Amino acid sequence: MIATSSQTAHGWTTARTRFAFLHWNQWLILVLPGLLVPAGCRDRGLQKAQQEAREAKTTVVSLELKLTGAIQKIDDLKAELKAVRQTRDELQEQMDKMIRDRDQAVALAQQAKETIGNLTAASKGQAGTTAGLEKQIASLKALVAEQQKIIEDLQKGATAQPTEAAMPDDAAKDETPPTEPNDKP
Repeated sequence: MIATSSQTAHGWTTARTRFAFLHWNQWLILVLPGLLVPAGCRDRGLQKAQQEAREAKTTVVSLELKLTGAIQKIDDLKAELKAVRQTRDELQEQMDKMIRDRDQAVALAQQAKETIGNLTAASKGQAGTTAGLEKQIASLKALVAEQQKIIEDLQKGATAQPTEAAMPDDAAKDETPPTEPNDKP
């Protein structure tokens, strides 16, 4: 034995020479647990890391599904918003047209009201004129009836007219000349 370090009270040297008596397979038995324990710890760490990776993958897949659902929901909402905007625009156009139509109807009603007022005023004036014309027609009818009577009397007198000798002088003087039917009295 070679003494490379200080000797102890029992005569043994330090670390290097202390285990020199062990055979290589004994060394293996002593060293192997030291190597395996950290390897087992590494396996436990590896398993823990793999478990965390699986959980992370599951979380990522879950988040991807939620993201896909959210994107689909956003797309649906965008389509619905587009339809709502289109409907709103169409309704706005209809409202604008209805307002224009209403304004035209109000203007037309105002014109009709003015026309009715004018016609009412004209009809009041015409009512007086009509009454005057009806009186004139009545007087003309009376005149025509009177002239018709005169004509009938003259026609009767012409057929039964006696000779002048038979008529007294006073009767000849009372005779009035026949009047024209269109002459006004």
